[in-house]
Amino acid sequence: MDIFGNTHPKKMPEHFFFGALAVHHQTAVRANVEKQNYSVCPRHWYVDADFNCQRCGRDFTWTAEEQKAWFEDYSFWVDSQPRHCITCRGQIRRLVDLRKEYDATVAAARDRGTLDQKSRIVAIVSELQQAFGKLPEKVTETMGLFQRQVARMAEPGATPNRHPPCPFPSAAEVQPSDSLRTPSSGGCG
Repeated sequence: MDIFGNTHPKKMPEHFFFGALAVHHQTAVRANVEKQNYSVCPRHWYVDADFNCQRCGRDFTWTAEEQKAWFEDYSFWVDSQPRHCITCRGQIRRLVDLRKEYDATVAAARDRGTLDQKSRIVAIVSELQQAFGKLPEKVTETMGLFQRQVARMAEPGATPNRHPPCPFPSAAEVQPSDSLRTPSSGGCG
């Protein structure tokens, strides 16, 4: 008795390859269902399948070896399928990493950023803009501000990273008579 294609790859449920242009059953590799993440129907076989990339439009083959890595090593849900070719997936990961880097560093660059930090933010936004076209207004405004600041800082005689003096006394300058302040609470650091 066959249960979800456990005896032959051609008997696997069709939904595992929904949208596939072709399924190459002759490439079947037996799966280890104990390592898979599923609720009802495991994949008993990994089979090369051809799909069309939703980003670039090229056809690509999702190999049995890649499926084995997805479902046994990375614990992807067994109903998962790729929507993009491997090249586009790499480009998408790069853009996600750039956005994470932007989010992690923009506040520091805005507050007391160095020339290098501001230049890096400009480069990140430029690459994201090239990939996506229009970006949120705040992101493009920040890039414009940093471009102007970088240009000013790069002028001959400019002192990069010059900030106005801190209005609070440093810990060394705090006197015991300064109301309730303690050395640990004074200064800008």
